[in-house]
Amino acid sequence: MDFDARIGFAVALAREAGALALRYFLRELDYEAQSKGIAQDWVSIADRNVEALCRTRLADAFPDDAMLGEETGGDIGECTWLIDPIDGTLNFVHGVRYWCVSIAFLHQGVRSIGVIYDPAADELFVALAGRGAYMSAKDRSRARISPEARSPEGSPADGHPMRVSTCGSIDRALLGHGYVRRQDVDAHLRLRRMLLESGAEVKDHGAGALMLAHVAAGRFDAYLEAHMHPWDASAGLLMVEEAGGQVLPYPGERGLRAGGTVLASAPALFDRLAAMTGW
Repeated sequence: MDFDARIGFAVALAREAGALALRYFLRELDYEAQSKGIAQDWVSIADRNVEALCRTRLADAFPDDAMLGEETGGDIGECTWLIDPIDGTLNFVHGVRYWCVSIAFLHQGVRSIGVIYDPAADELFVALAGRGAYMSAKDRSRARISPEARSPEGSPADGHPMRVSTCGSIDRALLGHGYVRRQDVDAHLRLRRMLLESGAEVKDHGAGALMLAHVAAGRFDAYLEAHMHPWDASAGLLMVEEAGGQVLPYPGERGLRAGGTVLASAPALFDRLAAMTGW
């Protein structure tokens, strides 16, 4: 298994896909948003064309690998790519600069490569199982990294090592708590109230993959969501693990295609959050 070739491919693909998506976002390429039939669940030709680009590039580079994408589905195999062409489409179609391209590679069902690219900020987040998590950014002051820190030789990206936060107290924590309409709103609000009453600051920026990357980078102390699809969750979960964080087992009992519950956090917060959620 040539992981180095695949990590190079994933990084290049994320940047190319992100550049195409950004052209749509900036209205250099015109598009119209369409509803998927559920309130606030949006899609556009931008999502579909970015995913088609990813599928074409993958077929050229690794024709024997499987791909499962948000917009057009696909297959699961020994080597599987999970791709969300635009995570945070609701933000995207409203002109809000919080969305990303998310790419994960699984080998025999195990998360092996994760790449998340934020085109609006030009920030790239990369993880390779057993070799750490890294970010490349124009503005290093935004990441909790030492200016002189560099990725070691053989690392999966030319960036700076990421580490999760050291926060150990809920009343000092900045948490991400995601919600989409298919989830139980009453259960979501009960948990949100519990987190707020415990003193946490709780946000939902509307792009779970990017919020997971920000947990890995130490910007958020944890991210929780009752259900995430595999193309949204897989890359970010690997990043949090490789950045020293702790995550719930994923996916759930129904398997990869069905997705599952997500809790990813700084280690000192994990047990408390798991107990609060009951997950």
